[in-house]
Amino acid sequence: MRTSGSKYLTVRALLLARVRVLPAGARLPAEPALCTEYGVSRITLRHAVDGLIDEGFLVREQGRGTFVTEPQHRMRYRERFAGAVTGFHAQQTAQGFTVSSRVVDLADRAVREPAAGRLDLVPGDRVARLTRLRSVDGSVHHLAITELPLDRFPGILDGDLTDASLFATLRDRHGVDLARNDLLVSIRGAEAEIAEHLLVEPGERLLTVESTVFDVDDRPVASGVSWLTPRNSEVAFSLRP
Repeated sequence: MRTSGSKYLTVRALLLARVRVLPAGARLPAEPALCTEYGVSRITLRHAVDGLIDEGFLVREQGRGTFVTEPQHRMRYRERFAGAVTGFHAQQTAQGFTVSSRVVDLADRAVREPAAGRLDLVPGDRVARLTRLRSVDGSVHHLAITELPLDRFPGILDGDLTDASLFATLRDRHGVDLARNDLLVSIRGAEAEIAEHLLVEPGERLLTVESTVFDVDDRPVASGVSWLTPRNSEVAFSLRP
């Protein structure tokens, strides 16, 4: 049986809000009571609870119930890549978190490799290079640099991308529907400037995610790289045939 995505997101958000105001060690009501309260099936409820257990908000003890964990175990924010190109902002917001960004730089730049090849450009073509420091619930999460072809998005430099979803901006203002995201995940040492932004020591090993997104016509739209802080970041993949 396939869980309804909208019901799952709704009950997850309700559970998360509930957990956040409960003290560590508090026990959740039994599953039948929660199913009745939220008007969902046991499968949907169990899916939402399991997700919060995976992310450290809850712990299940056999024969005793499900309990709220200590606050220090609630600081890992997972970016998921599964089935649809949604973007970090949309994912975290749907899970009940508050995403904020600081635009470090937004400027007309000459594209360099490897971004040029990924965007079907030649070195020296003009791109909008957007650098943002992104936080979740007030905690620094990652630094992202994204490049977009200026000839396709000439007004992108004039927009306010401080707290907006870039993917939503491309869809709503430029009519671009994203259909594919090619990813390369690796571990790299933090360069001095990146380390300063992420409040880590230079050379500290960071999880990096290089991304190139494509529209429904398989044209490259944007290329970027994100450096994720090790203390509160995870990346999850779900592969389906």
